[in-house]
Amino acid sequence: MMGWGFYIGINVLCSLPWWRRIDYDAFRGGFLVSGFVSSFVMYALCHLLWKHNVRIVNACLVCTSAAFPLGAFCAGSAIAVATYFSRVPPPFHWTDIIASTPSGWFVLVAWVAFYFGIKHYLALEEKHRQLVATEILAKEAQLLAKDAQLLALRYQLQPHFLFNTMNAISALVLDQPYVAQQMIGKLGSLLRSTLDAPDLHYVPLSDELAVTEEYLAIETIRFGERLAVRWDIDPGVAETLVPRLILQPLVENAMRHGIAQRRNGGFILIKTQRTGEHLAITIENEPPEEFAAILFDGVARAGGVGLQNVRQRLDHIYGAASSMHTTTNARGNYEVSFTLPLSRSLVGGRL
Repeated sequence: MMGWGFYIGINVLCSLPWWRRIDYDAFRGGFLVSGFVSSFVMYALCHLLWKHNVRIVNACLVCTSAAFPLGAFCAGSAIAVATYFSRVPPPFHWTDIIASTPSGWFVLVAWVAFYFGIKHYLALEEKHRQLVATEILAKEAQLLAKDAQLLALRYQLQPHFLFNTMNAISALVLDQPYVAQQMIGKLGSLLRSTLDAPDLHYVPLSDELAVTEEYLAIETIRFGERLAVRWDIDPGVAETLVPRLILQPLVENAMRHGIAQRRNGGFILIKTQRTGEHLAITIENEPPEEFAAILFDGVARAGGVGLQNVRQRLDHIYGAASSMHTTTNARGNYEVSFTLPLSRSLVGGRL
């Protein structure tokens, strides 16, 4: 409708110099009215071809052919109206209709081109919207799958840690009930910290260190003077976001396979520092006296459930942007270290 309105407006403006020529105005008016009526026939044909997904080349051939007789109809109608309103009616000649047919044919072919052009444009826009919606859904599905994987890995730690701690408490219930009672109290406090906001995958490093300190408080009750905890914390990275419960399994692994195996106990060192645009964390502990095993880089020590869990989580979250190594350092102590990108912003629960 807008196209026809524009076309009629152009014709009216171009006809102003001959506005007193009744026959000329009648010819123009008859041509426009008949062309407008013919466009409904073309619309029905184009709509039928589009609905049946006819190839655009074939559709254009059909519409171009159909436009010719309709163009002749427009030319005949215009000449008939002009003859009716003429003061001196000219003699009728079929050649006049044939000569005027291309004008009507061209107008209808142009209308067909606009129709299919708009239809294809709208179809492309719809496909684009569907593609964007599909990509958004795919990304959301990937994020949900990633969240589920991370949540499963994190939940794997809690029964593992709880089982080990309860075993330690059960061994103290009869011999040292007061110590066992203290451990139960500390365990309750630690569980509250780890179970709060279960869907939160990332926390500031300061919060993660606080949970680790609560865990080590339980172990300090158990080992007493046999355990020495050393901290080397860079305050400049305290607000860096890290995966939740990323330190506790490493510290627990160091306790079980290092300090607990030593007759006189030993120390455990937790060190954090900034290296360029990465956060570096190191867990160091003294090994058992009875053997001096050497851990080659990238090989997990015995009982490596915690180590494997941490590796998988880092890989899921950061990919190649993070790294993790287990080795024996120059002092002969076990050392687990990993790096991850610095991040202090959290959007929608994700880094």
